[in-house]
Amino acid sequence: MGIAKKWTKLDRDQVVLLRKAGMSWPKIAKQTGIPRSTCIGIWKEDAIIVEEVTKVEPPKDQIEEAFVLKHVPNPRLMLIGFPGREGFARCVKRPEDNRPVKSTLLVKRVEDDLYRLV
Repeated sequence: MGIAKKWTKLDRDQVVLLRKAGMSWPKIAKQTGIPRSTCIGIWKEDAIIVEEVTKVEPPKDQIEEAFVLKHVPNPRLMLIGFPGREGFARCVKRPEDNRPVKSTLLVKRVEDDLYRLV
């Protein structure tokens, strides 16, 4: 039996986000580098926690400060995080707007876990 790997919070959150976006387990495993069976286990453990975090969202009209967590294969989306708040969300962007990871930006909420640049 091998040694269990510890996956970071960002890795685990990415698995949950990709699955919520409708991606298949094999595609999630390939994109994240985490084995398919481990992705399923992460989903079962963390999906409820992420749903609870997303319920404590600010009103839609409020402009918030966020930072870039990671770029995703879709050129119109990126993962963003919020200072002082756990979890992450998707942010709509222009394909040519490739901001570096950890750079700050202002966003406005559009849907539950979808934001757009202001």
